[in-house]
Amino acid sequence: MDQGLAALLGATVGVAGTVLASAITGWSSRQQVQAQARAEHAHWRRQVRRDAYGAFLAPATECQHALKTAGRAFVGERDTEEVDRRLRHAQGQLVLAQAAWANLAVEGPATVEQAARSVYTALKSTQNTLLAFRDSPPNATDGNVLFVERHAVEVARLSERVGEFTAAARSALDDVG
Repeated sequence: MDQGLAALLGATVGVAGTVLASAITGWSSRQQVQAQARAEHAHWRRQVRRDAYGAFLAPATECQHALKTAGRAFVGERDTEEVDRRLRHAQGQLVLAQAAWANLAVEGPATVEQAARSVYTALKSTQNTLLAFRDSPPNATDGNVLFVERHAVEVARLSERVGEFTAAARSALDDVG
């Protein structure tokens, strides 16, 4: 083989190697940029979800507390003013929880939204029981035992639902990524 042809072939192989190395470097850089973008997006989604979950959980637990303490105002001498004050506070928190629940439907996932729905339903049920209890005659022959028992069951169920929501939210935050 002629020396000029060998030099040309060597130069061509050298250029091809450089082009190939450049292509591999470019591909690798794009992969790194895409991986970083995915990680940043996942971090952003986790933050948005965490904020949405907290925006629901804060008024829901405040409402839970108000409903629980409203029930205590029935013990002994019925304090209707205190019951009404706590029920009004609970209603305000329930409105906030409902608005935050709408945001959860968008942020998801479905398991968290369903857990939030269970919390909201339990809050409404507990509130309705207390409203019925408040409107019942204070000197009922059975001492309104049915309402007292129902309220105790609903408070326990509500506590379970809040725990389930918290577990679903934690799980969803761990899954984003």
